[in-house]
Amino acid sequence: MARTSEIIKILEEYAPPELAESWDNSGWQVFYGNDNTSKVLLCLSVTDEVINQAVELGCNLIVSHHPVIFKPLKVVKDIKIIKAIQRGIQIYSLHTNCDKTNNGTSDLIAQKLGLKKTAVLNDFVRVGLAPHEMSLEEFVSFVKLKFNVERIKLVNNARKSIIKTVAVCAGAGAEFIPDVEKYNIDAYITSEIKYHDALDSRRAALLDIGHFESEKPFVEEIKKLLENRKERIDVVVAKEKTAWEYV
Repeated sequence: MARTSEIIKILEEYAPPELAESWDNSGWQVFYGNDNTSKVLLCLSVTDEVINQAVELGCNLIVSHHPVIFKPLKVVKDIKIIKAIQRGIQIYSLHTNCDKTNNGTSDLIAQKLGLKKTAVLNDFVRVGLAPHEMSLEEFVSFVKLKFNVERIKLVNNARKSIIKTVAVCAGAGAEFIPDVEKYNIDAYITSEIKYHDALDSRRAALLDIGHFESEKPFVEEIKKLLENRKERIDVVVAKEKTAWEYV
């Protein structure tokens, strides 16, 4: 059994709440003051299936990346929230504060790719050098291997053939394409690139690896963070998959 307050202290030291965007709802989603945590379940998104896993595994605290509540509620209708309350499960989310913190979600992508000499381009985007110079075809294969995906969306209006410099942004980072393209960056890895974003791109090859895939490193990082303590904290990672499949 671990103190819930100590777990939250660890999380907030890693990703201070004040870093969260004003529109965001990072922090407590379901909270009723239980300071005893039997087991923590980590996930990207709180779904019905994740709640069921928490019940089955005896977890009474869920730590997610995506908040389950974004806007104020006038009435609670969401079965996920109702079930969590009925089962005595508290829910805490680390969202944009985790994206912006040191060693946050985009930093984790950069580490997974082995980028060198990484730097902050803006709050959400990191940039660095590829492990070695690669052809675009080699780089695409490299990214697929690192993120264990069979296919990605590639936009190459810039006709890039050699990849040296790489920018990364976990989650939906299409809005930062103009920021990336101010610089001599060969490839930008992110997700949620829309049709007109793709049409308007001119200077970098864009690789859309998927929202879920880009944020998967989050759960392992939080697991490591919580388990690397003298005090025993029992942590498990939820079984999750992306919301669609390719047919």
